[in-house]
Amino acid sequence: RAPLAVRANGFAGEFTPWVSGTYRLAVTAASGAPLAGDSVTLPLRVVPDSAPRVDVPVPGADTVAPLSLRVPLVIDARDDHGLHAVWLESRRISRLGFSDPEKSETVPLPPGEPDRTILTFQLDLNRRGLLPGDSVRYRVRAVDNSPAGQAAVSREYVLRLATLSELREAARVASGQIGGRLDSIADRSRRLERQTEDLSREQPREGARPGNTKESLRYESAQRAENVAKAQETMLREVQELKQALEALRQSAEAAGLNDPEWQKQLAEIQDQIQRALSPELRERLAELQQALKDLDADRAKEALERLAEAQQRMREALERSRELFRRAALEGDLANLTAEARQLTQEQAQWNDRAATADSARAVAEQADLATRTDSLAGALGRVGEQLAPEGRQAKLAAAADQARQAAGQMRQAGREAQQGNRSESKQKGEQAEKTLEPVGDQLEQERDSLQTEWRQEVVQAIDRALTETTRITQRQLEVADSFRRGADPSATRVRQGALEEGVQRLLDQLKQASGKNALVSPSAAGALSAAALQMQRAREAVSNPNPNAREAGDRAAAAVDALNVAAYDLLRNRGDVSGSGSGSGLAEAMERMSQLAQQQGGLSQQGAGLLPQLGTGAMQLELGRLGARQRALAEQLERLRAGGNMPGAGELADEAKSLARQLEAGRIDRQTVERQERLFRRMLDAGRTLQGSEEDQEKERQSMTASGDSVFLPPARRARLEADPSAPVMPTWEELQRFSPEERWLVVEYFRRLSRLPR
Repeated sequence: RAPLAVRANGFAGEFTPWVSGTYRLAVTAASGAPLAGDSVTLPLRVVPDSAPRVDVPVPGADTVAPLSLRVPLVIDARDDHGLHAVWLESRRISRLGFSDPEKSETVPLPPGEPDRTILTFQLDLNRRGLLPGDSVRYRVRAVDNSPAGQAAVSREYVLRLATLSELREAARVASGQIGGRLDSIADRSRRLERQTEDLSREQPREGARPGNTKESLRYESAQRAENVAKAQETMLREVQELKQALEALRQSAEAAGLNDPEWQKQLAEIQDQIQRALSPELRERLAELQQALKDLDADRAKEALERLAEAQQRMREALERSRELFRRAALEGDLANLTAEARQLTQEQAQWNDRAATADSARAVAEQADLATRTDSLAGALGRVGEQLAPEGRQAKLAAAADQARQAAGQMRQAGREAQQGNRSESKQKGEQAEKTLEPVGDQLEQERDSLQTEWRQEVVQAIDRALTETTRITQRQLEVADSFRRGADPSATRVRQGALEEGVQRLLDQLKQASGKNALVSPSAAGALSAAALQMQRAREAVSNPNPNAREAGDRAAAAVDALNVAAYDLLRNRGDVSGSGSGSGLAEAMERMSQLAQQQGGLSQQGAGLLPQLGTGAMQLELGRLGARQRALAEQLERLRAGGNMPGAGELADEAKSLARQLEAGRIDRQTVERQERLFRRMLDAGRTLQGSEEDQEKERQSMTASGDSVFLPPARRARLEADPSAPVMPTWEELQRFSPEERWLVVEYFRRLSRLPR
C-alpha cells in the first residue's frame, strides 16, 4: 500500500513498484460513500535492470605489441539505460612476474549517454617502463546510467612484448624475404625491359587510314603494349611495397637493439636506391604509353615504348645495384645480429649460474630449457649465414661457431636436468661450462664481420685499381688516335683503332657497374664520364666513315674523348680514397655523410637570413645580402657535386632550390618568404642526412650543467621573424610546416604550440 496526498477534490503522488502484479486504485469520498463506476487497475511488470555489455573486437585476442607500442583498440559497449562512463584498466607484468599498479584511462563517450556505441581508443604503452619479454594485461570497464550504476568488465587481454631474441630472429627472417623479393623484381625488370625494347622495334605492317595522316595501332600490338603497361604498373606497386618492407625492417632492427649506425645507413641507402627506381620519369613514361594506347596512335605508342624502355633500363640498373648492396648489407646485419644474440645468451647464462644455488628448481629448469632452445636457434642461424658466405670462403669458420653453440646448448640441457634432480652444484658446474663454451662465439662473429668488411673493401679497391690502369692505358692510346686524326693519317686504319678503343671503354663500363653494385662509394659519375668518352669516340669514328671524311672534326671528337677519360680517371681516384677510408664493407655510411655537413651549413645561412630582416632598406644590408648570396651559391655548387656523385637521390632538387635562393639574395631581395624557403631547404637537407647521425651518443664528451639566464631562450628564426612583425600573432605552425610529419607527430606539434599560444582546443 502506498498512500497518495489528497487536496480538496483531487489527489497526487508516486510510488515505486518492487514486484510484478496488478495494482488497484482505492478512492473513498470524504463522506464515506463509495464512488460510482469501475475502480482503476494498473497491471505492472517489473523487469530488473541488466548490466552493461562491453567487448573489445579489435584486436579481440591476446597478441604481440607493435614496435611503436601504440595499440589501436575498438570497443563495443551497450546498455538499455544508456552508458555513463567507459574506461580502460591496464597493468604491466614484468618477465620476472612482478606486477605494477593498475592504471586507469578514461575512454571519451559521445554526448547524450547513448545506449550503444563503437569507440576507438589508442593504448599508448610508451613511458611505461616496458622491457622486452614483459606483458601488459588490459580490460575495459563500463558503467550504465541506472540509479544503481551497474558496471561490467570485458575479458582480460594480454599484450606481450617480443624479446630481443625474437626481434632479432624476425629481422633475419624479414631480411631474407626482402632479399628474395628484390631478386625476383630485378629479374622480372630485366625481362620486362627486353620485352618493351622488342615491342618498340617492331615495324607496323599496315599503312595509314585513308584521309588520316596518323597511323592506327593494330589490335594485336595494342594488346601487347597494354600488357607491358599493366606489368610495369604492377612492378611499380611491388617496388613501393618493397620500400615499405625495408622501412619496417629498419624499425624492427632498431627495436631489436641493432643500433649500429652502419647498418641503419646501409638500409637508408638501399631505400634511396629503390626510390631512384621509382622515379617520376618512369611514371610519366608509363602515363604517356597508356594515353597513346587509349588514342590508338601508333607513332606515339612507338615513341612512348622507346622512352619507357630507357626509363626501365635505369630502373633495372638501380634495382640490380640495390640487390647486391642489400645482399652485402644483409650479411653484415645478420652477423651483427648474431653477435648481439650470442653475447646476450652468454650474459643470461652467467646470471642463471649465479642464481643456480638458490633459485626455485622448476623455474630454473624452465629458464635453462629456454636458453638451450635459443642457443640451438643461434646455431641454426649461423649455419644459414655460413651457406650465404660460402663464395667468400668463410663457411668453415661460421660452421665451427655453430658447433660451439650446439655444444653449449647440450651443456645447458644437462644443467637443466641436474637442476630438476636437485643437484644444484652439478647444475651450476654444467651451466658454467656452457657459459665458457658460448663466450668466445660473440668475439669470433665480430672479428668475422670486421674481416668480411675489410675483404669487401679490398675487393672494390682492387677493381677500381684495375679500372684506373685500364683507363690510363685507353687514355694514352686515345691521345695517339687523336693525333693521327689531326695529322691526316690513313682514315681506315685510324677508324679501326678508334673502334677497338670504343669496345674497351664499353667493357670498362661493365666492370665499373659491377663494382658500383658492391660499394655505394663508387660514384656513377665515373661511369657517366666513360659513357661520354664512348659517345665522343663513336662520333669521331662516324666523322671519317662517310664518303667525305672530316679529319678535323674526328680529331676534335677524339680529343674530347681524352678529356672525358681524364675526368673518369679523376673520379675513380677519388672513389678509391673514399672506399679505402670507409668503415663499412658496403660503403653506404660515408656516401651520405656529406649531406649532413651541408645541412648544417644551410642552417647557418637560414639563421643569418632571418637576422637580416630587421635591417631592410639599409645600405649595410645590401652588402650582407651579397655575401650571403655568395655563400648560398657555394653551397649550391657543393650540392651539384653531390648530385654528380650519384649517391644522394634528391640532391639535384636541393641544388636547384639553393641556386634559386642564391639568385634572389644576390639581387638584393629578401623577405619573410625567402627566409622560410631557406628554413625549408635546411630541414629537407637535414632529413636527407638524418639517418646518418645514428642513435649513439658521444659517451666521451664531458657534460656540464648551468643555471638558466635571460639569454638562454632560443627562438627559431621563423618564430623570431613573426614576433618582430606582430608580437601578438599566434605561433601555430602552418600546414606546409606540418605536412612533413606523420599524423601522430602533427598532433604532438599542434598540441605543443596550442599550449604555448594558450589557444582553445
